[in-house]
Amino acid sequence: MSKSLKKLVEESREKNQPEVDMSDRGISSMLDVNGLFSLAHITQLVLSHNKLTTVPPNVAELKNLEVLNFFNNQIEELPTQISSLQKLKHLNL
Repeated sequence: MSKSLKKLVEESREKNQPEVDMSDRGISSMLDVNGLFSLAHITQLVLSHNKLTTVPPNVAELKNLEVLNFFNNQIEELPTQISSLQKLKHLNL
């Protein structure tokens, strides 16, 4: 994981930032972003313009998400656990 992604995760946690933008970072797996699923406070996650092919079931741990943006990736299916995101209002695939 690049230092810039690690820094984004740490800053979000330390400053309690509600939005995390990881667009256009060459991410091929959300599991490679250490600490991402511990950011239960975030309401918006942007992962557009990456190389994602799957969404791990761990996405359900981000229980406060209202906006989840996967635009311009290669995702073919979503885990059923995504339905447990009760606050999710906007899902962009």
